[in-house]
Amino acid sequence: MSSSADNIDNPASQPRIAPLELSEWTPEGFAAMEPMRPPAGSAYDKRKADRKQQVRRPNNALSVMARYPELAQAFLAFNRHLLYFNTLPGRAIELAVLRVAWLRRSEYEWVQHAAAALEVGLTAEEIDRTTADSVDGWNPDDALLLRAVDELHHNHGWSGGTWNELADAFDTRQIMDLLFTVGAYDTLAVAFNCFDLPLDPELEGKSFPSGAEG
Repeated sequence: MSSSADNIDNPASQPRIAPLELSEWTPEGFAAMEPMRPPAGSAYDKRKADRKQQVRRPNNALSVMARYPELAQAFLAFNRHLLYFNTLPGRAIELAVLRVAWLRRSEYEWVQHAAAALEVGLTAEEIDRTTADSVDGWNPDDALLLRAVDELHHNHGWSGGTWNELADAFDTRQIMDLLFTVGAYDTLAVAFNCFDLPLDPELEGKSFPSGAEG
């Protein structure tokens, strides 16, 4: 299984940059992951503790980034804000990331965040619907957010109308967080596709929903 669309030029589906085995991690690699440590006592800290009871290894994304600790530490410091100090509600963050992952056809990112989206209150049916072209059936705020992500992907910016709608629905910091969230996870989606990153063992067998468009 591969995260990249159609396994372009890599029919054997072998990772182009393989995740490190835990035994291969260096002290520098472990140190580079420090920004991902959740704030003590936060909901994220509790979720991490719950997950650690089931999963006792770093995920494949971090295990690739550990090959380049300097880059990992710089990027993850930025990602720390988006994960733990984002002014957007968790539901909005995960909707945006799922839409980015679908538009980029990054199966790795989509499957990872489908699991995270359940934790912030999205239903399985809503998660599957993030792969539909239409935004019919969403509440106005969700539909606006999905359309905003679509415009950034297809038009590389927002129309005046979309900007005005966003300004009515979100404050300035939330709009900025939305832009940087989309940008960061677009970068990751493309990277995961180029690496041909395999799903983590606990998520093997997961994929885009059956019948997803495109």
